[in-house]
Amino acid sequence: MFLKSLSIHEFDLHSSWVNGWNKINNLSSFDKYMSLFWFLGPFIYLIERDPADLWLTTISIIFLIRCFKKKEWRWASQLWFKSAVALWLYGLISAITGPDPLFTFQQGFVWIRFPLYAAAAQVWLAKDRDIRILMFLSILIGMLIMCAILIAETIIEPKSRLSWPYGDLVPGGYIAKVSLPVFCVLMAIAVSHKSKVGLFSGIVGFFSIVVSILTGERTHFLIRACGGMLASLVWKPKFQLYIILIIVEILAVVAVFFVRPDLGYNFTNKFMRQIPIVNTDTGYWGSWRGGIQQGLETPIKGIGPSGTRYTCINLDSNLPKWLPGENNCGNHPHNFYVQLFAEAGIVGLFFGCVMFISIILTCLKARKEYFDCPMAATAFVIPLGLFFPMQQFGSFYGQWGNLFIWFALGFALSQFQSYKKG
Repeated sequence: MFLKSLSIHEFDLHSSWVNGWNKINNLSSFDKYMSLFWFLGPFIYLIERDPADLWLTTISIIFLIRCFKKKEWRWASQLWFKSAVALWLYGLISAITGPDPLFTFQQGFVWIRFPLYAAAAQVWLAKDRDIRILMFLSILIGMLIMCAILIAETIIEPKSRLSWPYGDLVPGGYIAKVSLPVFCVLMAIAVSHKSKVGLFSGIVGFFSIVVSILTGERTHFLIRACGGMLASLVWKPKFQLYIILIIVEILAVVAVFFVRPDLGYNFTNKFMRQIPIVNTDTGYWGSWRGGIQQGLETPIKGIGPSGTRYTCINLDSNLPKWLPGENNCGNHPHNFYVQLFAEAGIVGLFFGCVMFISIILTCLKARKEYFDCPMAATAFVIPLGLFFPMQQFGSFYGQWGNLFIWFALGFALSQFQSYKKG
């Protein structure tokens, strides 16, 4: 069987495939169908944002109802979830007292579905390792399908930013975030095993990183490239294989830039001129600046979730005078930390930072307890990459970005199951 030839001792795909389906068949009818519904996630994400949101929201609501029915709440004592709830509640307070309470309350209220999904993945749907490996394979197939779609777009409609299958400039988010757990595992295996398994992992990883460049999404490419290099270092690396991996990735980037000079310019000269803080005359810094200015005007409570899109335009762009540059008012400040400061104040920013850090630490606990499993050993790379402060983000309360991010976080958090002992 194909999976048997791609298995290693620490990550036996063939055995997990057999054991995983046996375990699912022994579940109650409800849990069995919910597991199958969960496995469909990576494919539903290939359709559009609304089907993906419906999928995630359905799981979140059913999980919440299940917890009420079974009175199972021990998982809610985890710090990452308590801080998420605290951030959610404080955001609602900010909304009620802000300049546009109806809109900001709605935006803040529905955000809780994302942490609830991550909790559902961790403590219910993915509590068994063999079942997690089944989802791993589902994500891998979804990633390869997306790569094939984007290669087809590159051939048929070559352009600097790809948009298939959504008609929106976000497919790099699927590649970089939804499939980030799979990519990290592939890179870890690629540099740890001198075998056909390592070769296969390296080839698939190489193929997907090339596609990530072709999307034209620079931040998403950096998340993927840096995440893959870090994952390669933290799980039984062989130095020679790691050096080969770095050389191959560099040659791949150079080759793509040689064939597509427009992408090369976008990823190098243009990128360097648009880095915020370093370049204070760019639109990216202007977005950060507008958020910082709004936060300074209401530093304790903020103006409410997603409120910056309507209030930034009313700011005096000359204030504060010590802050260089000018405001660039868009839908949001394009940085989670700046946005939380602006929309939920310093208190909301504190709860958000606690949530980010506690998710990373939870995944590090999984690494400590189950180091032999590459999924657990590399799990912390996912939140570290997704929450790294000095990068451009989508809206913290937005739809597409959160759908991508919390899917990956749910899979990363599911590697840690010892919360049940607390």
